[in-house]
Amino acid sequence: MIKICIISYKRPTDVYALDNISPELQKKYFWLCVRDEEVEEYKKTYPHCNYLNLGTDFGPRGVVETRQRVNEMMSGKILVLDDDITLHKTLIDIRPYKDEPYHYMKYDNTLTTNDILEELLEYLDGLMELTPHGSFGHHSFPRDARGHYPYVNNKVALLAVWFNLDVIDTDQISYRHGPEFIEDVYMSCRFFELGYDLIKVNKFCIRNKRGGSQDGGCNSHPNRGLAHSESASWLAQKYPQWCKLKRSKIYSEATGMEVNTVNCKLYKLDTLPLF
Repeated sequence: MIKICIISYKRPTDVYALDNISPELQKKYFWLCVRDEEVEEYKKTYPHCNYLNLGTDFGPRGVVETRQRVNEMMSGKILVLDDDITLHKTLIDIRPYKDEPYHYMKYDNTLTTNDILEELLEYLDGLMELTPHGSFGHHSFPRDARGHYPYVNNKVALLAVWFNLDVIDTDQISYRHGPEFIEDVYMSCRFFELGYDLIKVNKFCIRNKRGGSQDGGCNSHPNRGLAHSESASWLAQKYPQWCKLKRSKIYSEATGMEVNTVNCKLYKLDTLPLF
């Protein structure tokens, strides 16, 4: 059975990922992964979830340490969610675009996460047998389903990522070996360089919380902009074949300073013949 691990920090009353999830499904599938000092506070609002106590002493690289502890402390197949996103099913809407049919992928708003969760997990379980790491897409901009549905290979895994921990070595594939932030991009590159194909699911999808960032989480970092830029530079130097620096509009505007991120495109390099 897939365990759904929600990583949360300083949001004991605002775990958006649990919206519309019944107490029965929370108890069966969901694990809130929180620091030792916050466990009891979270339980007041979310008493039906299982809890993974991540302990104490996270050091200056709290995001990396948190994600790595989840992978080390859990086992089997896990789906790791940020606490400010929800899971949905994709609806394909065929409409004309420039006199041609366009197969728009959009959110099926007739169904809640509670309605589609077990169907999603059954589908995901099969994909985890094909490769140990992947993620879900979103529908923030138009994409044609004919090139993306039900899933695509070798796209960077972000926000809602899954691992088959039974088939990987968490010492060899470790968040601790990467940068302080943009850690999902690092993990995608790490799997890819080891020869794994990544899967990005579009038959099901994710949606971010409306209204921008919440308090808590990564936003608690004292110098988020500088740390993000340093992480981007680390990735561009480590994986120049896949990661290119670019300005982050979101973080630059949020922090009031110029902040870089990376544009990551995973592709396999052809091997030149020896003769």
